[in-house]
Amino acid sequence: MTIQRQYSLPNCKLILQGLSDSGGTNLSPGQVLSILMSAECHIHGQEPPLTGGRDFFESLVRQVSSYAQEFLSGISSPRHHSESQELLNLHKIDVNLHRLTLFDGNVSGGNIAEQKPGRIIDLTTVQLFDLVEAIDQFFADSLTLPDFSLAVRPVSRRQVKSGEPVAQKVLPAAVGMSGLAIAALALFFVPIPEVQRPREPQPESNESVGSLETSPTSTPEPGLNPTPTPEGLDSSPESTTIDSSEEKLSEENLESSLSTSSEITDPAEIEKLQNILSAKIDNTWKIEISADLIYRVTVATDGSIIGYKPINSAAADEVDKTPLPDLLDRQTVTGDNNQSTAEFKVFFSQQGFLEVEPWEI
Repeated sequence: MTIQRQYSLPNCKLILQGLSDSGGTNLSPGQVLSILMSAECHIHGQEPPLTGGRDFFESLVRQVSSYAQEFLSGISSPRHHSESQELLNLHKIDVNLHRLTLFDGNVSGGNIAEQKPGRIIDLTTVQLFDLVEAIDQFFADSLTLPDFSLAVRPVSRRQVKSGEPVAQKVLPAAVGMSGLAIAALALFFVPIPEVQRPREPQPESNESVGSLETSPTSTPEPGLNPTPTPEGLDSSPESTTIDSSEEKLSEENLESSLSTSSEITDPAEIEKLQNILSAKIDNTWKIEISADLIYRVTVATDGSIIGYKPINSAAADEVDKTPLPDLLDRQTVTGDNNQSTAEFKVFFSQQGFLEVEPWEI
């Protein structure tokens, strides 16, 4: 007996049918669909549905996911325009219309130019988003095709081209979306605000303090109250070498945070700090690098960077080309560092990619 999985949205529905490789005859709701026999894609107002086997479904997932990334980011994806053979293709007609073409699959020699379209469907942006949501529901279902995966790779900043803002692209589609979906889409593109901490006050020089001192036998002028010399303002070498030791703050503080700070273990808190750290670095990284750089970065509960450590030799040589020295919270570093922290692996790619993930020992 076959197993059926269905993922439904108002304008789209995916139906997958297949078998389990366990070999059992008794079906249960928790049985894994591991062998796909057929897939159906129903689009509201478009009959009959698009149907096919495993190759059709894999091509549908690849093309829809790649096109959605390109449409939302405004950056042309090389994989979407690759020359590889695909049974299905998506391209934009206008800001609110997207053409989905299904080829008959009987192409001799694999020449794309000789492909003949078997079915052409024009999707509105709302229908496209529902199709993307249906595919997301499939990936969230661990009981359906657990061996299926989609390789997602960030787009290099070198491929960014000036174009129409994303908010204008999705505006026509917003009419048909619920208020919750509009708010979620808008908040997704709002950059995380950077909070600038007040600078520490600089202590007065010994000359200015000394000018206020009076001898025990001297008589102060009328109306002038002598001010005692504050303690701790001695001109010792340690108090005047803060600037020269700034380069050591990151490594020294990283080691101290491992022994004095408690580790954050809540997955939701770690994910929030990961997003904050990624946004901070990506918004301030402007200088190109000549090699891949890897750092171990310590982040406090408020999202401030309190330490970083180069992992490879190139990372130590080109640290000034990264925004880490400027983003280091020196007020927290020199103060009380007994707080909960999380550690992340920050990877700067020579090609312009940025990857931030939790540090694994």
